[in-house]
Amino acid sequence: MKTLRIEPVASGLLLAWLQTLAATRYVNPGNSSPASPYTSWNAAATNIQQAIDVSSGGDEILVTNGVYETGGQALFSDHTNRIAVTRPVTVRSVNGPAVTIIRGVPGISSSGARCAYLASGATLSGFTLTDGGTRNKAWWLPYPTYVGGGVYCESAAAVLTNCSVLGNAADESAGGVYNGSLIDCELSGNYAGYHGAGAYRSSLAR
Repeated sequence: MKTLRIEPVASGLLLAWLQTLAATRYVNPGNSSPASPYTSWNAAATNIQQAIDVSSGGDEILVTNGVYETGGQALFSDHTNRIAVTRPVTVRSVNGPAVTIIRGVPGISSSGARCAYLASGATLSGFTLTDGGTRNKAWWLPYPTYVGGGVYCESAAAVLTNCSVLGNAADESAGGVYNGSLIDCELSGNYAGYHGAGAYRSSLAR
């Protein structure tokens, strides 16, 4: 049996080729003519999840000013995430957290909704994440439904940069952010019933 060996130069060329396939997608809540796959401002999606759902690994999703508080996706039981970044893509605001807001549904209850879920390799940059909530802890519910009111990260390879995580709540742990790597982020006014009101199992850096 022959073994295939990829030389460093060849693997570098392969990586460069894959990077050229990455697309930039756009989100503008005021756009009157959205058209998938949202690869220009004229055809921009009107909510962030639309752009995520047609993205591929390595894509960048640019999001303009607005309050994003509709839509969502449930990944565990029926607990909704306002956005679920399930691919290794970068979701970046154009003008920063002061004017680009992702709002969940506040409260620790069956109607609470988290602001964001980030898969390993995903990056969320330049947003305010506020009013996120979790389910009440119960033995029949999976762990992710009652931790990470603001953001739930699959691993340390999920990254938040330049984000403000404000006024979120979780029944057990991580009112603000569960897991993940936080760079130059603000955490304030978050609540957790047991551990880590601001962040739990996360790494923080400036």
